[in-house]
Amino acid sequence: MDLKKLLKPQSVAVVGVSDKPGFGHSAAEGVLDSKIADRVYFVHPRRENYRGKACYPSIRELPEAVDCVVLCTPCGTIPELLEEAGQKGVKAAIIYASGFSEEGTQAGILLEQQIKSIALKYDLAVLGPNCMGIINNIDKINMWGGHTHWDIADTAHGIAIVAQSGFVSAQILNTDFFTISYAVSSGNGNICTLEEFLNFMVEDEDVSVVALYLEGVRNAKSFVAALEKAARKHKPIVILKAGKSKRGAEAAASHTGSLAGSSKTFDGIFRKYGVITTDTFEEFMCTAQTLCVLNGNHPKRNCFSIISFSGGESTVSADVAECEGVEIAELSEKSRENIQKYIPSFASAKNPLDATTALFRDEPRIMGLLKAFDEEPKVAAITVGVNVEKDIDETNLSLCKAMAKAVNAGYVTKPLFAVPSLEGYRHRPTRRILEEAGIPMMSSMGTAFRCLRKISEFAEYRYEERSLTACIPEERKNGDVTALSEFASKEELRKFSIPIPDQVIVRTEEELKKAFGRMRLPVALKINSAEILHKTEAGGVRLNITSVEEALLASRQIHENVKRTMPRASTDGILMQEMAPPGVEIIIGVTNDPQFGPMLLAGLGGIFVELLKDTVLYPAPINKIEAEMILKSLKTYRLLTGYRGSKPCDLDALEDLMVKISEYAALHKDTLKEMDLNPVFVYPKGQGVCVVDALIVKHNG
Repeated sequence: MDLKKLLKPQSVAVVGVSDKPGFGHSAAEGVLDSKIADRVYFVHPRRENYRGKACYPSIRELPEAVDCVVLCTPCGTIPELLEEAGQKGVKAAIIYASGFSEEGTQAGILLEQQIKSIALKYDLAVLGPNCMGIINNIDKINMWGGHTHWDIADTAHGIAIVAQSGFVSAQILNTDFFTISYAVSSGNGNICTLEEFLNFMVEDEDVSVVALYLEGVRNAKSFVAALEKAARKHKPIVILKAGKSKRGAEAAASHTGSLAGSSKTFDGIFRKYGVITTDTFEEFMCTAQTLCVLNGNHPKRNCFSIISFSGGESTVSADVAECEGVEIAELSEKSRENIQKYIPSFASAKNPLDATTALFRDEPRIMGLLKAFDEEPKVAAITVGVNVEKDIDETNLSLCKAMAKAVNAGYVTKPLFAVPSLEGYRHRPTRRILEEAGIPMMSSMGTAFRCLRKISEFAEYRYEERSLTACIPEERKNGDVTALSEFASKEELRKFSIPIPDQVIVRTEEELKKAFGRMRLPVALKINSAEILHKTEAGGVRLNITSVEEALLASRQIHENVKRTMPRASTDGILMQEMAPPGVEIIIGVTNDPQFGPMLLAGLGGIFVELLKDTVLYPAPINKIEAEMILKSLKTYRLLTGYRGSKPCDLDALEDLMVKISEYAALHKDTLKEMDLNPVFVYPKGQGVCVVDALIVKHNG
């Protein structure tokens, strides 16, 4: 399938044109206003013309095989029309209609399978069904099924929107402050997929930012390949991931039939590949537009100066910045003296700065002030409180012109941002003065600072520090699994040089006596069974045993307890192991996501796992830099670095363990279901780690 025929057609036919509001009217008006209007055709069996342009009775009677047909008719008509287009030699189609697999009905699913088979038969690139269409602002082609602020004369571009929701994409296109290259409403995405559009946009040189509204992924391998390409190009991908909550996931499944997937899994994937995630539509749009306007001039780090013209705004800015994790730069004495030159004597040179309203309409002083902040080495970027009104306002216009002039004259080389106190209007001519100088006009203060922190994190991302290898598992048709016993799990880990305590299986009292004499005391006894995963609850564990008599008694008690609590469980003797000295308890685990493969889990272990839920999921395999990053992201990381007089832990050994476990998981991506090492004891620096308990669960076959 050739996506260029769909996204960049040279000729288009709109089927089902109409004078009434709806798809047929919007699509017809859109293509007539496009640069390819001279090769636009209309199809309607009962009309002679539309706006003076001839209407043909059918697709087969068109004078040429167009690149793309836009089908504006109900779902029941689509198979016949698509078949006719394929026979004509058409290579792309847009289907607006709903009533297919997204309905969840047998009839809808079968109808979508039918059009998919026709598309495959004729090698047709099909967008939809259940979509809003495409806008190509590079080649000026409008095949959108609804109203937009379309301006064929506007040369600004940069953002590619790909959305699994027609409503979301439509709302964005109904604003006039989003600088797009392409907009694609992917609909059900079972023929041409969201992942294919994402790959196209990452590779397109006319796209500087990809903005993706995502409900779920169908082709994980293609999705991750696109993220990897973007990471290597350092092309920003901004994602608003819906379906994070239980109710949201249910809504996503019913909307497009997409599986929302584990929220923590997606978080881990996005973190590995440097994706910028957002939580609201406002944040989504603000982040994408800001990155587009910056055009690569990102803050080098999270350290900002904040300039306001009001004491109240300055104070609130400081509070909001701290709340959103934006670092405020400490100014040197030299910078303070320099700043004081440009503000009234009663104002105080500090950061955040209340420059006072005395600077309004004073272009030289505003430019000098900006230059003074730009020269402060600790400042990575500058924000200025700018409140653009609905209509032209001379005071704000003067401020915006001074900011733009400071950039264009070279007074300011670091990123400069206009941050309003409230979400309000963006008077287009005023906003364009800023944007043409590379100064983003951001959303309200809270959203803006949140975006700035995330953009700073993106700027610091280095793909060279990540293991970008994807471990997408083969699709499994058999869901049967087998759990290894603790003994077998730990012996498998031993083969990968994972440190475990000495252990042995004893099946008789004579074997117990002989083995006991070879062990370092104290020892632990546990029931050995692949069917008893929670041995303590079954009465199958005895600890701190220091004599053979204790061991014999404990063995008998364990067998009696298990026979009573789990009479049907199969057992294979007693696991005797040396008890490891206590250390800081960590959990290391693996869960094999059906789509994205093995995900390494790390967090505070022991009894605190369920209580604190301080864990991180991250795609395997990882390297040591990633292992360190994962640990530092834990809320309880300080427990590992020497907290309240305790000795710093052997982080090097813990990171090595995490890397080895991730490599094991990657190697067994098609057979491993899950792994749980809990607890892992981490000892003081230089003393290593020890896996005290382990469970490995594998897929059968």
